[in-house]
Amino acid sequence: MADLDCSQAGSWQELPIELSLNLLIVEDVASDVELVTLVLEKAEIPFSYQSTDTLEGTKQLLQAHTYDAVIADYRLPQFTAYQVLKILQKTGREIPLILVTGSLGEEAAVDCIKAGMTDYVLKDRLFRLPVVLKRSLREFAMRRQQQAALKKVEQRAKTEAIINQIVQAMRGTLVIDEMLQTTANMLQLNLNLSCCIMVQANHQGEMNINYVSEANAAKKYFVDSKCGLYPHYQAQLKLGEIVVMSTIDDTVAPEIQQIALEGGIRSLIIAPLLHQQIELGEIVLLQCDRVRQWTEDEIGLIKTIAERCAIAIHQAKLFRQIQERAGREETLNQIARAINSSLDPEFILQKIVQLTGEYFGVDQVVIFCIDLENEQISIRSEWRARESVVCIQGFQEPIGEWLDLLPGTQSQTDQVLHVPTEKEQSELSTKELALIEHGQILSILKTPIYIRDKFFGGISLHTTTKHRAFSKEEIELLKQIADQAAIALYNAQSYEMLEKLVKERTQQLEQEKLISEAANLSKSDFLSNMSHELRTPLTGILGFSNILLQQIFGPLNAKQQQYIEGVASCGNHLLELINDLLDLSKVEAGKEELAVETIVVEELCQSCLAFIREQCLQQNLELKILIASDVTTWVADRRRVKQILVNLLSNAVKFTEHGSVTLQVKKSGNNLELSVIDTGIGIDKAEQLGLFQPFKQLDSGLNRKYEGTGLGLALSRKLARLHGGDITLKSQMGQGSCFTLHLPMSQLP
Repeated sequence: MADLDCSQAGSWQELPIELSLNLLIVEDVASDVELVTLVLEKAEIPFSYQSTDTLEGTKQLLQAHTYDAVIADYRLPQFTAYQVLKILQKTGREIPLILVTGSLGEEAAVDCIKAGMTDYVLKDRLFRLPVVLKRSLREFAMRRQQQAALKKVEQRAKTEAIINQIVQAMRGTLVIDEMLQTTANMLQLNLNLSCCIMVQANHQGEMNINYVSEANAAKKYFVDSKCGLYPHYQAQLKLGEIVVMSTIDDTVAPEIQQIALEGGIRSLIIAPLLHQQIELGEIVLLQCDRVRQWTEDEIGLIKTIAERCAIAIHQAKLFRQIQERAGREETLNQIARAINSSLDPEFILQKIVQLTGEYFGVDQVVIFCIDLENEQISIRSEWRARESVVCIQGFQEPIGEWLDLLPGTQSQTDQVLHVPTEKEQSELSTKELALIEHGQILSILKTPIYIRDKFFGGISLHTTTKHRAFSKEEIELLKQIADQAAIALYNAQSYEMLEKLVKERTQQLEQEKLISEAANLSKSDFLSNMSHELRTPLTGILGFSNILLQQIFGPLNAKQQQYIEGVASCGNHLLELINDLLDLSKVEAGKEELAVETIVVEELCQSCLAFIREQCLQQNLELKILIASDVTTWVADRRRVKQILVNLLSNAVKFTEHGSVTLQVKKSGNNLELSVIDTGIGIDKAEQLGLFQPFKQLDSGLNRKYEGTGLGLALSRKLARLHGGDITLKSQMGQGSCFTLHLPMSQLP
């Protein structure tokens, strides 16, 4: 055995070892084992050891104990260090294997190192063992640190990948249902969980299980059930603290142990979903197949996912609120358009229940009304989502059996009635409960309808497939819809009343029209008959007057001449009146027919002026005619047009004391305009309104200055309108008047 020179080993304190080493020495020579231990003791290395000289012993010791290093002879009688290395590698332990051998060639040494052995020491240089051991331990410690760091980096990368994957899925939708279900599925898959649960508060504030990872076979038993774990950790979760249980043992509350026992839960994590101190729910991770030691990385991952999920839920809720607000406004707009599109109350109410049902997504909507006069309650309109929903459209009963619906009784008509579950049905009457049972109704939202503070009835939403709690926003929207229905009903009632009044008034007017037409017909017949009857004696009077004036039967003295001329003048005036009356009655009776022909306009005008030229000279009036160059001929009834113009010209001369009378003719579009313009007294605006009425005169007093029958303008306008034209007037007091005949082109027969 070689002499040990420990002075060359150096001090072990320079190579600090914090704990005592546990070494395995594989050596068949006892003295060599002793030498190894002496060298290590001399180097002041704290250690303990076990030794073996068989391969089976090596295997058993490595399985039974934890060692910091293995020191083995290169070649033993039954095996070599290579076989020791294989056993060590199979254990999966990362510890040094140092060879201690009598001799080893360079190539053999390289092969050993390549195979995985850490280092070697020759037995004649055993003093190097402490240094080699220290270096080997340091290298393996560094290797383990690097592996741990790499594993940590890999775990962090995996965590980030999981977070990014889940966050990306969250960003892919603003629908809360999709987002939470996707998050539960991905957490179970990536963390190899037995189950992932998403918990949210229901309308009563209770934490319910709303989403369960889809890979869980018992999903259907979890969904919509209460979360039994939440009440025990409520305070902790509201503070944002995560509940972590790697083992569920006697240290936890008996209630939790019972829940774990019933659900087969062995490890769990509960992470709160908090946003701006508002609790939105929880994420619950369950491990049922084994006890799981949750790592810091996993806890950090869950915390990050919970934070991101809470933000995503908040954003999704904001988006949903915006959508719901837009939907509410669109529903109200559609109802308003329906109200404005019709005044039929049945159509409007049916449209309201349809739009309301489609927006709220309920199974049935009804509008009921209470008829106090007939003492009846009935369903006025009904909408059903499906044919399978029980129809209550024909419902009608005496109001005496529904007295609790009347205003002032149990105040049901004065407020919204919200019945989400059977629990709230205790507020309902026996009759209402019977109707609910008949209609298979599970949830109700009802609000009253008042028309001008008078109770009409109400609008009611029903669900028949599942219970539903309506939000405050939905309740407020139903109130607004009820107000819209009230407006529609008020408008319809007002329209019905107006229509009734109009119908009655129309019947009255039609009756009055018939009476008026009969009177006009009688008047026309009377005037026609009287005109003929008056003409016969008047013709005799005018005839005898003319004979006397001709003095055939002897001369007349001056007084007789004056009287006979007066008789003739009055007779002629009376004849004009009779002719005008006859013409007016014929036109009003529709018996007047026009004899249209082509007229030379200038010739017609000159013939009309001839009637008043002498009178103009006597009154010292200037008579003018202005005919546009493009006016030559026109098609009309010559006699009637002449009659109109002569009447207008005669009136102009009559009411003009000085100045001029002008006949102006021009085209205006498809009309011929013949204007009679004077510089006479003018006509007051108040007088102009009735000027074209029969027997209407400007000077109608007993001592009137201007003569006339009062029929000329009325007859002239009727003749003008018989042509399809009209007569218009422009006048100002003291500055004259302008009467214009608008004459369209008539068609030649």
